[in-house]
Amino acid sequence: MGWFDPTLNVKYMHPSEIKKGMRMAREVHKPIGPGGAMQPCTELTPVWDVSLGSSGGISYGLRYLFRLMTGELRSAMDCDRVPVDPEILPENRPPRDGMWITNEPFGFHDHKPGVTTDREYYANSTALEKWTAPDGKVYRLLAYRGWRKFWVCRWDQGTKWFGPHREIPDLAGEQFDAIRRGEAC
Repeated sequence: MGWFDPTLNVKYMHPSEIKKGMRMAREVHKPIGPGGAMQPCTELTPVWDVSLGSSGGISYGLRYLFRLMTGELRSAMDCDRVPVDPEILPENRPPRDGMWITNEPFGFHDHKPGVTTDREYYANSTALEKWTAPDGKVYRLLAYRGWRKFWVCRWDQGTKWFGPHREIPDLAGEQFDAIRRGEAC
């Protein structure tokens, strides 16, 4: 039925059924020898946050957004089925409760062709609000070039972490407010 490793507990699920701590599956190819041969295998990555976004483009319906432990943002439409390991283990859950917003490391997209680097994106953004948490982390609500996209950035002891880019300022503002209330990171 699936491309994934049959020894794993991977099932196709509706996006609305996916919870924090479940692991999303994808097929990756890893080298198996010096000759350049690649072997397909299944990679499982824990989901740290689940939210809804606009469908965008020509699609209609709900779009589910999944923020993974690695900082990657994956999406699925309401009509999709997503391969996941539904078992929730304590080690796969986020380190604290609340929305996990700013866990994408600075430079995460820089290796992808045709994508604006994080440094360029940040340099062309304007800080709308700034807040310093009691633990010293600094959060900024940013608007990208002419207020086309909005996002939250966190400075944590010299390291930058980004949140997902939002096309609607209210969504980014809600994220920023949740961080100030202590309901997100």
